[in-house]
Amino acid sequence: MTEETMTQINTCNRCHTQWTGLTTSHCDGCHHTFSSITAFDAHRRAGTCRTPQEAGLVLLDRAYPCYGSPVRETTEPWFDTLDELAAAIHQD
Repeated sequence: MTEETMTQINTCNRCHTQWTGLTTSHCDGCHHTFSSITAFDAHRRAGTCRTPQEAGLVLLDRAYPCYGSPVRETTEPWFDTLDELAAAIHQD
């Protein structure tokens, strides 16, 4: 990956929205921009665009409008220790 690839600015020819990122996706139907293929796929159902809100997506803190999955508001780990994590894994 080159520095040029990492900083490439993409532009939609129809709505002139600009975005960056290798996994960022822009929909040519509704012209919303999504942080990942997963977020893009969440907004499409049966070939139809849903609003980001209908798809459970939120506006992310980027230099351009971009929707993605909500993040946890806490930085606390899911498990307090690796032993708790290991125990949870081995329960399955």
